[in-house]
Amino acid sequence: MTDKTNLLEMFKTVAARVDKREFPNVTATSVITELGIDSLSMMQIVGEMETELGIMIPDEDLVELITVGDLCKKVGERLEAIV
Repeated sequence: MTDKTNLLEMFKTVAARVDKREFPNVTATSVITELGIDSLSMMQIVGEMETELGIMIPDEDLVELITVGDLCKKVGERLEAIV
């Protein structure tokens, strides 16, 4: 099972790959828009996490995501739903 710490690290890795810069100081409370990640990059980040983890997050759920922790929580919920 992927825990929240691993999901946070996964976010940093995928975000760095998509946005072509590092995110070393990102925490669960980091506000996504304050990280300089635009909506297109965010869609790519979520898409890559979905592909790597074999899950699907409905688009309507994405508008509720304010912090990186919100995304990690949503991904965790989807992972638990498939177990």
